[in-house]
Amino acid sequence: MSRLFITLLLLAGTLLQTVLPVWNAFGALEMPVLTGLVICIALHTDRAQMLYAAVLAGLLHDAFCPAPLGLSIPFFTGLAAGVNWIRSEVFGDLPATYAVLGVFAAILEAVYYALVFSLSGLRPVYGGLLMQRLAGGLMAGAVVVPLVSLMVLQLQHLTVRNRRRFI
Repeated sequence: MSRLFITLLLLAGTLLQTVLPVWNAFGALEMPVLTGLVICIALHTDRAQMLYAAVLAGLLHDAFCPAPLGLSIPFFTGLAAGVNWIRSEVFGDLPATYAVLGVFAAILEAVYYALVFSLSGLRPVYGGLLMQRLAGGLMAGAVVVPLVSLMVLQLQHLTVRNRRRFI
């Protein structure tokens, strides 16, 4: 994947995540579109592209949410580094892989933001709200992340240039 392709994917993913309605039954949970994109990119690129995608996803996520700018960069960087680290151990083309990674990312995301917001004093964390967000994140991660990843893989397959030249 080129940086241009990654940038366009993350911009489109940010737009999609912003316009999709939040899931109010689960504590105003937004759909993990950027999380799915970062997981897919981390499974199919090298470390430099993965790091670029993680930092850009963190900046874009923070630019369009009420959290302070830079708060999501450590989460996306850690998630991408972990996924990139295990990419040789998992099947990167199976929907089940993305579902499991999406569930794991949803748990990490809910706990990360709960800890950061409570430790910084931005928002108190209540056990019931955390459980709501965990339950919603588990369902959204198991469904949205595989869908996003499969769409990215299909889009990448359609945009691959034919490198062979005829004389």
